[in-house]
Amino acid sequence: MSQRITADELELVATKNREIASEIKEYAKTVWEEHNPNKIISSPQLALDILYKYGLIQTPIEDPYWSGAIFVRNGKKIPAINTAMPRVNQYFTAWHEVYHLLFDKVSFDHMIENDTFVEERKAECFASKMLLGEVFQYFCQLGEMEFESRVFFCMSLFRAPYKAVLISLYEEAADKGMAGVMEEIIRCFDRRYSDLPDRFQELGLDDSIVRPSFVINPGVAAIRMTEAAAENKGVTYHDSNKAFMLRTLGEIKDLTEGHDD
Repeated sequence: MSQRITADELELVATKNREIASEIKEYAKTVWEEHNPNKIISSPQLALDILYKYGLIQTPIEDPYWSGAIFVRNGKKIPAINTAMPRVNQYFTAWHEVYHLLFDKVSFDHMIENDTFVEERKAECFASKMLLGEVFQYFCQLGEMEFESRVFFCMSLFRAPYKAVLISLYEEAADKGMAGVMEEIIRCFDRRYSDLPDRFQELGLDDSIVRPSFVINPGVAAIRMTEAAAENKGVTYHDSNKAFMLRTLGEIKDLTEGHDD
């Protein structure tokens, strides 16, 4: 589950990201070289491809603070993503959960939600690394365009959420001593936009990436369990595995009910 960061925490986040940058770079290299047998070019699609192999569950949950999680029981790890979130947030969450599945060294007890600060920061930094590439270079190429519009163009090109773009820009601006850019980022960081699709349309950008997908997918694993059960009549463990999946879906609902906006 992604951390909620405010402008007051930007410098702390940037400092922590610098400390783990070399480690995250190696993880990113490992993913592209060892976990991409189909040579997928699109970063968001690669993340989903990896998660599908773990039985990814996609379901809309009307909770603005619940982006996703990994459920663990009886040795099985099943990622879940909230598709009521804008697509850019879903892509970021997908890479966040990929980090936990492939590189997280802490013990999986039940689900990853309130993990250690270090592991969560690594997951966030990894997601940014996988999505954002040379975002600062592109941002600078946009020239004299109004600041927030430049950020929206970065979101569109790199398929990344607003705050993830700003954090990456802040880190680069700090490294280059660009105080003016840093001040603009701090000024805009905590803004919330209820009209992002309209703003994207006005700029001629694809607004679908800042809208929810509302995909409902009970998980590839559930489909395979059903197929396996049909092919192996009389074998009962397929039914128990499917029951586990259904319990997980119910648990997602229980965990997100009653949260305040």
